[in-house]
Amino acid sequence: MESVDAASFSWFVAQTSGRAEQRACDFLNQKAVTTYLPRLLVHRRHGSRRWQALEPLFPGYVFVQFEPRPHNIYRVRWTPGVVRLLGDGELPIPISDEVVGYLQGREGRQGFIVPRQPLVPGQRVRFKSGPFSMLEGIIERPATRVDRVRVLLSLVNTTVAVEVDADVLDVG
Repeated sequence: MESVDAASFSWFVAQTSGRAEQRACDFLNQKAVTTYLPRLLVHRRHGSRRWQALEPLFPGYVFVQFEPRPHNIYRVRWTPGVVRLLGDGELPIPISDEVVGYLQGREGRQGFIVPRQPLVPGQRVRFKSGPFSMLEGIIERPATRVDRVRVLLSLVNTTVAVEVDADVLDVG
């Protein structure tokens, strides 16, 4: 029996048909192809009814890991639910292991990604790092598209407004 070198396996992205991500993963797993379908916890609402659901982080795409040999590429491309492998038209292009590792790390023990809670005006925050490390402030306005927040700090009996990256703040 031929030994398998794990280093020769790479991650690729497979495009799936509409809402067929899990179906494609099931068929690929039956073919002994490793798959990864990152899911995101989302809040849904219809009228007064509210619920939480798990949805694919990248709808219409799954990560697949295999050795990029012609018979493996063929096997993945012709799996029910798979439309194509992303690539240059002839061969699929591998993605970095760090991308998949990062996403898997964001899932934690729960098995899905929980989006960061939005910062709202009036919310108390503490600076985790930077020149204001360990100081507390109050959110004046929510994060902008560039993920910056305006925080009000009380320094030497005066209130100062500073704009910082939301990542340096800790809610509490």
